[in-house]
Order: sequence, then structure tokens, then C-alpha cells
Amino acid sequence: MSEKDITGKRKKYYAFIANGFTTALESEGNIVWFPTPRIDSPSIFSHIIDDEKGGYFSIKPKGSYVHAQKYLDRSLILVNVFSTDKGNIKIVDFLPLSLTGIIRIFESDVEFDVEIKPVFNYGLINPGIDVVENGIVFKNPQSNEGVELLVQGNYEIEDGYKIHIRPGKGYLYLLHSKDLRYGLFSRKGFVYSQPYDALNKTLNYWRSQILRTRKVSFLEELYNVSLLIILGLTYLPSGGLVAAPTTSLPEIVGGDRNWDYRYVWVRDASYGAEALIKAGLFTKARGVLRFLSSVVDPSSKSFDHPLYTVDGTMPPAEEELTWLKGHKLSKPVRIGNAAYLQVQTDVEGAFMDSLYQYMKATGQKEYVEDIWWIIESIAEWVMKSWETKSTDIWEQRGVLEHFVHSKVMNWVALDRASKMAEELGHNFKEWRDEAQKIKEDVMNNGVTSGHFSRYYGSEDVDAALLTLPIYGFIDAKHNIFKNTFKKILDDLVVEKDLLLRYRSDFMGEVAHPFTLTSTWLARVYIRMGMMEDAKRVLLNLASCSTDLYLIAEHVDASLCDPRGNYPQLFPHAGVVSAITELEEINGYSS
Repeated sequence: MSEKDITGKRKKYYAFIANGFTTALESEGNIVWFPTPRIDSPSIFSHIIDDEKGGYFSIKPKGSYVHAQKYLDRSLILVNVFSTDKGNIKIVDFLPLSLTGIIRIFESDVEFDVEIKPVFNYGLINPGIDVVENGIVFKNPQSNEGVELLVQGNYEIEDGYKIHIRPGKGYLYLLHSKDLRYGLFSRKGFVYSQPYDALNKTLNYWRSQILRTRKVSFLEELYNVSLLIILGLTYLPSGGLVAAPTTSLPEIVGGDRNWDYRYVWVRDASYGAEALIKAGLFTKARGVLRFLSSVVDPSSKSFDHPLYTVDGTMPPAEEELTWLKGHKLSKPVRIGNAAYLQVQTDVEGAFMDSLYQYMKATGQKEYVEDIWWIIESIAEWVMKSWETKSTDIWEQRGVLEHFVHSKVMNWVALDRASKMAEELGHNFKEWRDEAQKIKEDVMNNGVTSGHFSRYYGSEDVDAALLTLPIYGFIDAKHNIFKNTFKKILDDLVVEKDLLLRYRSDFMGEVAHPFTLTSTWLARVYIRMGMMEDAKRVLLNLASCSTDLYLIAEHVDASLCDPRGNYPQLFPHAGVVSAITELEEINGYSS
């Protein structure tokens, strides 16, 4: 398979747009998801999780049409084209920088209709509606919150929800305000962006980010889009990098594996920082590391919670939105995430590895010295806690074991701490000695029948064991790992180099591959010197991405359909790391 071969395989799915404050998902000109003012706020368009009550903002021509979508070159600005037998409609959709709004600039040969139905608190509260000069105001009856729509062009407002637009040029400018007294139609309205200026500034922002990245030749478009997704999932005011922009898109359609991922997981964000470092976006990576550093508890477990809100505070309790029927009737719809109650002992290692990689790549020892208290705190915590059972990377609820991946990440935390200590002239012997004890413990207790096991005493494997050579715990060509690798391929590969993360968990059998694991597989092949195999894995993953190169948490291997929350930080970060590593190999050519 070549890069050209994957073009016709990728299917159209939801488009993703973002601006560093919040995000939106769109389907054929219909905004179906838009949390505001922040990425973890209630969504005013929630059609994706309830197609009746959820609310939406749609544009479509009358009669039949053919729809195409693409990103404006190296940006998260979406271009929709509707082709009809009487002419075309072109719509440029984007979230303007620093504003909690959506701008939709149109140029049309034909008439078309706009429908807008915002709702508050995930569809629980319907708005009051006022038709005003040049637009419509939707007001939350329980507060001063509201949504305003400014319309420019040759149009007619047919009612409070529907606008008929005639051929020509114009725009739809939507702004959400916590208080309409400083909204788009207020006396302060003149301070907000003008649509065409906002378009140029937003385009320049995204392009400037990609222009600064390390250049690659293999799967260049997937690589660039993956970086844009990582940047788009970053909450700019804090540097918090969320796992995904959505909640309750199901792992299994009709099932109950539905979770809210709009929070900053320490592990996921660390993977994102690693990808940004490898791509050369050091300032952005440092922002993510600064966020993670800011939530470290120096007197207890370093990261009290596995996840945080985008402002670094304690995550909310998990709730079920019982009034929503769910995506394709997949209930329950959840907000918040009960994983914050778990004690996950691997996350400190993920952070420490990214911090170490940052120091190596930038040479900024003074930054690491400035936060030395964090490194000491993490090392001290790991020293006294690594022998305990815990939950693991897969966040099984109510399951505590001596997971091998978690033990290895404890080793990573102390190994990286000792290396940074040595670089900075601090004492490191105690940490290095304890790291060696962890390694010996894993080799003595985490190996079963000649292969690494999922947890001590188990015969099973999980895909997280692929990370052992990636983190340098063991050589990829070591016999024990080679045995582990073979068992993972035998037990967990479904097809097309797509892997299950494990066979079963506390909720039963696992149905679909976990997309991050394919990037791990590619990175292991690289360490084995099997470049063509690594290439094939990444091409297969790319062929199961969407028409815009977006990747969900899971994929239905037989259909290449996305499953779970979308787009997902994990696989996009993994793609960037794998492609940069592939191109670092001497003599490799795509």
C-alpha cells in the first residue's frame, strides 16, 4: 500500500474546528456540537448526542446536492462546497481566535436555508427568541446568557429559527455570551472581530504553527493534521491539553461504554507534549508541561487525580444526562468522569519522560532547574509507592493489580529523574538504584511463560506492553520482548495492523481496536529495524482515518468506521511521534 492508495479508502465523517478556547464538530454544513465558552462547558449544539433535543446550526441548499469538505491549507478552517444542478454554495467555517463564536462566510450561486436551534445545558433549556435588526438573539431564560446571530447578505428571516438566503456573498456570525449586556448587539459590540479580518488572522495563526514544525515526507498531510488536532485540543489560557473534544460518542454503538473526555489527562497530555517536542513546537510543548507542573502536589501523590479541568482544578463528578437519548441511541450520555477517583501510578512516569525529552531537545536546563522541586516530589512519591497495586492506563473501574506497564512507568519516572539529576549536577544514585530494583521486580514477577504479562501472575498480555522498548526499559530484540511481541500479534491484532488494547475488562469483551496501539506497533517495528512494516502499519491506520485525516479513539476494523470520542489526542500524538521517528532513521526514504 502507498499513500496514494489510501485516498479513496477514507470515509467522510464529522469535521473538527477549534480556536484554543473551544471546539465544534460539523456534518455536511451542520454544526452538531459546540460547547461554550470552554471545551468542557455545556454544549449549545448537541445534535450529535440527541438528534431531536440537541440543537444544531445547519446550512443546506434546497433539493439534491453533492457535498465536499476540506481544510483550508494547513489550518482548522473548514471549506464546505455544495454542488447542485443550478450552481454551487461555498461556505468557510471557523472559530475566530479568542472568541466563543462561529463565523460562517458564504458565497452562493443559489438560494439556501439556514436553521439555527441553540439550546442551553445540553438541551435541557430552550431559549427565548428575539428577532432584531440584522439578526436573532437567543436568551437563556434562567440567566443573562445568550447566543446572538448577526447576518450579512441578501436574506429573509422567516422565523426565529429559519433564515432564507438568496444568491450572493455574506456571512453568519454567531457569538455566545455569558452576559448579553456585552454581546454582539450590545453597545460594546463594535470591539469584536470583523469576519473577514478574523478569517485572515485565524488562517495565519494555524499556518504559522505548521510552518514552524519539523518537516516530514511520509504521510505529510496526516502528520500536519495530527499536529493541528493536538493544537486544537489545547486550551490556550492554561496550556491544558484535553483527551478529546466530545462526550459519550460510544465505543460500541448502542452500548454503554460512553465517557466524557473533555478533560486534561496527565498521561494523554504528556503524550501530546512528546509529539509537540518531536515536531519542534517547543513553546507549545512547554505550555503543556507548565500546566501539568502547576497541578503537582509536592506533599502527597504527585498528581492527585488522573485528570483535571482545563483550568487545572478538580474535575467534576460523573453524571448521566437522562433526558438525552445518546448518539445512535447509545445511552447513557455522561458528563464528568469518575476516573478522577482512581489512583493511577503510571502517570508520573509519562510526565517525567516528556519533561526529560523537552530538556534533551531544547537544552533548557534552567527551566528544569526552576521546577526541580517537582522532580524531587515525583521521585519521592514513586520511591515509596511503586510496590502497591493500582489501576492502570486502561482505567478499569474497581480493578487493582500489579500491572506491568504501571511498574515500568514507575521505573521511567525514576530513570528520567536520575538522568536529569545527573545532567544538572544533583545527587541521583538513590533514584537510579531504586529504578534498578523496580526493573528487577518486573523481570522476576512480570514474566510468565517467557513473555511479559498484563499484570503479575497473569498469562494475558495487553497492548501497553508495546511501550516497554519505546521507553527503553528493554531492547526490542530481547528474547522476552520478542516473545511478548509475538503473543500480542497473535492475541490482539484484529486486521490491518489494528489491535485491541486487551481482550476483556470489567465491562466484558472488547469489540474494537484502540487506535493508539497501532502507533505503538509502528514504533516497535522501527526499533526492530523493520521500517517497511512500520510504514505499513501507519498506512493502514491512515486508511482508517476519515476524509479529513481525523482519527477516533477506536475504529471498527471491518468497516474502518470511527468509534468512541473523536478526534482523539492519543492516536494523533502517536502518529506524530511515529512518523518523526521513522524519518530519523538513516537511509530511510518514503
